[in-house]
Formats: sequence, structure tokens, C-alpha cells
Amino acid sequence: MKPLLLTIVCVSYFLMTYAQFLSMPAGKDAAAGSYSRHFQQVASAAYQPAGLSCLHAFTAGVYAEQRFLLQEIPLYQAMAALPAGAGAFGLQLMRLGSSVYYRQQAALAYGMRLGRNAGIGLQGSYLTEAITGYGSRGGVAVTGGLLWHAGEQWHTGVRISHSRPGTTIYSAGIGFEASSAFLLSAEIGKADNETAWLKATASYRIVPPLALQWGFATCAPFQHAGITIHWHMLQIMFAAGFHPQLGITPSTTIIWQRDGTE
Repeated sequence: MKPLLLTIVCVSYFLMTYAQFLSMPAGKDAAAGSYSRHFQQVASAAYQPAGLSCLHAFTAGVYAEQRFLLQEIPLYQAMAALPAGAGAFGLQLMRLGSSVYYRQQAALAYGMRLGRNAGIGLQGSYLTEAITGYGSRGGVAVTGGLLWHAGEQWHTGVRISHSRPGTTIYSAGIGFEASSAFLLSAEIGKADNETAWLKATASYRIVPPLALQWGFATCAPFQHAGITIHWHMLQIMFAAGFHPQLGITPSTTIIWQRDGTE
């Protein structure tokens, strides 16, 4: 009974305060790498579909988190990108929750290059939400994105996501890629009548096998820090997000990616 009560309380709190981020990872910054060339990966393209325009080889990954260390609300995500034509197709499967409450999402996206300096992407998703004893409901969501590479170091982009019934999220970001080993990015966003948020993330590859990432935001679930181990074509990231009221969300990301980004 206690785990069920905790699940209901925590999910309800998250819905009331950060409803638009319920399906977003809370254990790391989902947008990390979106505003760059060398830091693009399948996980960032799952958030910003225009990022698929920078992926030129097959890549796949999985993500798992234990939200607020509660066994009843884990999040699992599987992602893949397959090059096709002037861009790549992206596939994403996500599940949050347990048998008491869960939310599932299946998404298909395509991103393509517009010349050397721009890329666009469009993602369609079907979401299912269910609570034991109260039935389930489904809906569709559409996400569009645009990236502009002003040069080798500066990158900007916008993202708009709309889900029925009627929630729209607008965001825009900028990235400074000082080198192929260091990226500093910032993003601002707003969802309908909710408070606007701002977040900043730094990624630094100290040595070829090891990278660090840390981020701060005005929206508590996006405060995080992590370490990534690079081994051949594998990237293994251990990270944790921090919420001042609900606590820590540990996460693990595993990505298989060949050298195929711009």
C-alpha cells in the first residue's frame, strides 16, 4: 500500500508542476548534444528530430532510469537511427511506470539535411496512458525541429512539440562547440501557460575514453551530472538528476555508434 501511495503522490506532483516533462528523462539532459555536430547521437536525435540530419551511419541505444529511486516509476527507452537518402529515420520506444500506472510512447521520425548548414526533422508519436482501475487513453503527438550550423563552432535550433489534447511546447537553443572535445549549450522553452524554463549543459571529453557532463536549470528535474565511458563503438553514460523535493534519479545510457556524425 505504501509503494502505491508514493507512486500516486509523486506522479501527481510531477504532473502538476512539470507535466510536459513526464515522459522526458529526469536522470540527464535529453537535449544534450542537440546543438552541435560532433556531439550528435541517437539519444539527442530522439529529443530533437532535426538531429537525425547529422547521423550518417546506423546507431542504436537504450536508456534506463529509476525516477526518484522509486521502484514503481522507472523509465525505459530504446532508440535507433537508420540513414536513408539525405537524412535518417529514427525509431523510439518508451515506457514509464509500472502495472499500477504507466505511460508508453512509440515514435517514428525522419530528419534530413538542407545543404551543408541546415537540417530539419519531423517526429510522430502515439502515446498511451493507463491507471489500474481507471482504464486507459491514447493520443498522438507531433514534434518538429530545425537546426542551423552557423559555422564549425556555433549551432542554433528550434523545436516545437504538440500533443493532443492541446499541449504545445516551444523551445530554442544554442551551442558553442569550442572543439570536438568540448560543448557548451543552452536552451530556453515554454509550454502553454506554464512558466518558461532555461537550462545550460557542458560536455567535456577529458581524454578519448572518458567524458564529463553537467547541467543546471531553472526547472529542477534537469539538474544533472554524469560521466561517459567510450570503448570502441560503445558509449556508456552513468548520470543522476536531482530534484530538491523528490530526490535523486540515477540513470544509465548505452549507445552503439560508429563514426558517422558530421
